[in-house]
Amino acid sequence: MTTKPVGELLAKINYDKDADVLYVSFGQSEHVTGVELADNILLRLDTGNVTGELPRAIGLTFVSFSRMMAHHQYKPLTISLDQLRDLPDDLWQAVIDVVTTSPVRDVLEVGLLVAPQVPPLPVPANAI
Repeated sequence: MTTKPVGELLAKINYDKDADVLYVSFGQSEHVTGVELADNILLRLDTGNVTGELPRAIGLTFVSFSRMMAHHQYKPLTISLDQLRDLPDDLWQAVIDVVTTSPVRDVLEVGLLVAPQVPPLPVPANAI
């Protein structure tokens, strides 16, 4: 296990070569919720619902890490957070708060694209 500064925190980084899993830990909590940010990327967070505190990151888990890095040729990894739209509103907000602030943003570069849900335009009757 390696300890490295990440933002204002010391993150514990552990790579399990046999399982090909990278664990990045920012802290501990007895109230951890796991949210799959993208295929093979899990965010562990304390939403603060039990303690009344602000949401905070507990860690990140990267499954199939070496294959992920080889596939992306060690370029920055871009992930879509589309699958988060099905989360309950309070959990969605906690996840967005956590991934856009330190220490997660110091490890992951997250971009959000918000597309308005606009109904399709009607087809004019004379166009048919």
